[in-house]
Amino acid sequence: MDLQATAQLLGNFGEFFGAIAVVVTLVYLAGQLNQNTKALRSASYEHWNEISGMFTDFLARHAAELTEIQTNASVQDLTAQQRTVLMSLSIKAMDQAQTAYLHFRAGTLDEDVFESRIRSYCSFLDTTPLVKQLWPQLKNYPTPAFAALVDTRVAGLSDSGEFVAQSLFE
Repeated sequence: MDLQATAQLLGNFGEFFGAIAVVVTLVYLAGQLNQNTKALRSASYEHWNEISGMFTDFLARHAAELTEIQTNASVQDLTAQQRTVLMSLSIKAMDQAQTAYLHFRAGTLDEDVFESRIRSYCSFLDTTPLVKQLWPQLKNYPTPAFAALVDTRVAGLSDSGEFVAQSLFE
């Protein structure tokens, strides 16, 4: 075998093993991507649980005030402290829903989980009509896309505060 044939043979072996290395690398990277996606989803759920816990703590700390607030028909009937508590409650609830929305949009939250979070937020709006009165003040706080989604959902609330079910993506 001459030198050129030997070089050609070695080149062919190099290309063959290089192609195998590329396939092995792609399989490895696909596995890493899958593992990273699972880690991001796990972090999303953990973050959701953390903010849910903070929301629950807030409710527990202000239970008496919130019970009294619910007896009022209008935000104007509330004291300054009650308005602050109601605004804080509204922002915390909105933060929870917006976090779910942002994680869903980023692909780190499953659609069924996201749907349950949005239904939960709509239930909050349904059972807390005073929050609906605050929406014009609150709507500049979240992202514009989330505010538009909530505008659609708030439009589904009747004047009595009763929720009229709508499809999420109408």
